[in-house]
Amino acid sequence: MENRFNLYSAIMEKLDYTFSDLPNFNEIEMKNLIIKDINLDNLISVKSKYSNIEFNCISLYSSYFVQTSFEECIFLNVDFTKSNLNNTSFTSCSFISCSFAGSEIMGAKIITCIFKNCNFTNITFSDNIINDTQFEITDKSFSAISDNIEKNVVWLFD
Repeated sequence: MENRFNLYSAIMEKLDYTFSDLPNFNEIEMKNLIIKDINLDNLISVKSKYSNIEFNCISLYSSYFVQTSFEECIFLNVDFTKSNLNNTSFTSCSFISCSFAGSEIMGAKIITCIFKNCNFTNITFSDNIINDTQFEITDKSFSAISDNIEKNVVWLFD
């Protein structure tokens, strides 16, 4: 528990953690936070819940968010490059100017979300359930976007 407390403190103080110092965020719940200007590369979070959190200018390079839920979260300039977001749910979330380059999102539930000016270069994005969501993608080069179950979904590509 102390490692988690130290990470919460670091988030509030805008400090960076190295990979070896970063605790796992497994089976935790976080809500009502603003997390800004921090490097959280290689973060591991399994079976966790994030509610009403604003992620602003965050690096989550090569992070692992599996079986995790995000509800009413805002992601602004977040780097998910090479991250694993399989079996994760996003409900009423906004993604603005985020990079998902080289990421894998499979088996996710994406409900009532907005993706604006996001990079989907070389992403694997399949077998997801997507409802009432709009994607404004700046780049999807070499991506595998297929086999999703979609209802009321809009795709716009630059």
